[in-house]
Amino acid sequence: MDGVILDTERVHILGWHAVFSEIGIVPEEDFLVTLRGANMEFQRQKFQEKFHGTVDYVALRNARREFCQRYYRENGLPVKKGYRELSAWLKEKGIPKALCSSTTLDTIKNEFVIAGLPFDFDASVTGTEPEHSKPAPDVFLLGAEKLGVRPEDCIVFEDSPNGVRAGHDAGCQVIMVPDTVPATEELRELSTVVCGSLLEALELLVTIQGFD
Repeated sequence: MDGVILDTERVHILGWHAVFSEIGIVPEEDFLVTLRGANMEFQRQKFQEKFHGTVDYVALRNARREFCQRYYRENGLPVKKGYRELSAWLKEKGIPKALCSSTTLDTIKNEFVIAGLPFDFDASVTGTEPEHSKPAPDVFLLGAEKLGVRPEDCIVFEDSPNGVRAGHDAGCQVIMVPDTVPATEELRELSTVVCGSLLEALELLVTIQGFD
């Protein structure tokens, strides 16, 4: 969801910087990148490895969540370019879709309301539902299982390094749509293709034999 469907990652970054500044820490960008696409337990582990218990992850995450919700209420929550068109095309073609996100389901549904989007997925995997967080492949393996299809028959749309690695290791076809993190050589090798937006990805899909 974050960074693929909704334009939330930039706000998350602002939020992390804001709450870290309250405790006198300037977070390293490389550290923030490791948090993207991961669930709470994975993030908690990264905080422990980085700060050795000197920073309260739960308190900081809650403060960042409040920052983001306040920002969305005041400024709105933009939808990423091409999502509405892609979603409509999938529905028209009868192609099922699953939302596979490390964000909790209540947060997802709340943000879809703010963004004015229907929560119209055929399946969803959210929060700590998978046994292991991205970059482990669990979230996409479970998503494929819920859709009743093989992972190799699934296309994963991802923006984060953790998500791209998870999709690749699940055996899915990965379309990377970079957001706040550019497509490195490693991420390009793990992806089937890199697109500038979901609209560009849709234009690619409609040219594939069997989808036109």
